[in-house]
Amino acid sequence: MLKPSVLFPVFGVFTLLLLTVSHYLVFMVVPNEAVMGAVQRVFYFHVGSALACYGAFGVVFVASLAFLATGSKKADRISAACGEVGFVMCTIVLATGMIWGHSAWNTWFRWEEPRLVTFLVLWLIFLSFTVLRNFGEPTRVASHASVLGILGAASVPLVYVSIKFLPASARLHPEVIERGGLKDPSYWWAFGLSTVALLCLTGYLSWLRYRIETAHEHARAAQGLEED
Repeated sequence: MLKPSVLFPVFGVFTLLLLTVSHYLVFMVVPNEAVMGAVQRVFYFHVGSALACYGAFGVVFVASLAFLATGSKKADRISAACGEVGFVMCTIVLATGMIWGHSAWNTWFRWEEPRLVTFLVLWLIFLSFTVLRNFGEPTRVASHASVLGILGAASVPLVYVSIKFLPASARLHPEVIERGGLKDPSYWWAFGLSTVALLCLTGYLSWLRYRIETAHEHARAAQGLEED
């Protein structure tokens, strides 16, 4: 079994290759969609980033519960890493969704669209999570961020089902996958690879952020020993 010191760069190279292939498919192979045209290519980044941020927030949920139950510093570092990276992916989802929405609805945001509003609330929660992690009271930031992380992650199912609250005729948010909107096989290849690539990228960046946080903690511990 590969050691983490070897597995980390190998996973990074694998992720880079996946990103390269998926980008080639998205921009060079997949044809323009009949209705949306070239802007349809945003879909591959939008959906993949959404699944990636949901996965990261799921890890935040588990790690935050573990920290509150056991006080594990490792669980807190995992929560911090996945929360910050998940927030970045969440921002990508929001930005690409606005690009899509402007093309489809001629406006950047529709306040009557429940999935947009609930996702914005999710983004604001993890914006607060990130700010708290960097500027909160050092002795309490871990427990406060854990509670906020649990609250944010618990709202993810609401984001997913919010669109179901409206009748089909009143829904603005596209449901491409649910309705079988991808017909050309190249669409599915591009969608599958781009989704896996973004999930791997999120995992790699979270791992990197975790390593950085661990190094900072060791440095603070060493500094404390030197001062003593």
